[in-house]
Amino acid sequence: MTKRRQPVTAAELAAKLESDPEFMARKRERDLALAERTARFKEEQAPIVSELLAAGVGVNFLSDLIMRSVPYPAAIPVLLKHLVLPYSDPTLETLARILAVPDARYAWPILVAEYRKAPSGYENGARRRGAKDGLAVALAATATDSTIDELIALAKERSHGASRVLLLRALRKSRNAAAKQAIEELSTDPDLEKEIASWRKRSGRRSTTSKSYRLH
Repeated sequence: MTKRRQPVTAAELAAKLESDPEFMARKRERDLALAERTARFKEEQAPIVSELLAAGVGVNFLSDLIMRSVPYPAAIPVLLKHLVLPYSDPTLETLARILAVPDARYAWPILVAEYRKAPSGYENGARRRGAKDGLAVALAATATDSTIDELIALAKERSHGASRVLLLRALRKSRNAAAKQAIEELSTDPDLEKEIASWRKRSGRRSTTSKSYRLH
């Protein structure tokens, strides 16, 4: 009878990996690259953090604001000022995602202009889409009934690529008839059809479950 192998514990696996020279060399390389990347972004974002502190917004890193649940209206002008400057793609993405709050609704024209300018794919051989995605998140979070038509127009512009999936959040949430119609029209768009189909699938499952409960 074959003896069953005992499962390897996390501690045993860690010990095994730590005794592997190639694994440890790769780990040191990754750790060094991460440390250098973090230091580079910290240096790049230092002027933004400094201005936020001067505006009374206490942060150690720019990304601290992404998870902040308390509104930060004093930060919005500072963030908008830097959003239009030539920072790296990750920094622009962070700025845009921080602006995905109701207090930034007045900046809708700026967010639209920056979204239109942001590259959708690769530029000079480097991937640049983080800022585009971040701006799409900001637009979805700041859209209102008065700007929904412009959001629909952006969602229909295929030149904006897959980032448009993030615009759909606002259309799905809106009670505006034009938004509902736009979702129908976009349901065959190659970049968006999978996302829209997943909503319908989940909605169908909920409906089936609800009927099942009523039958019992």
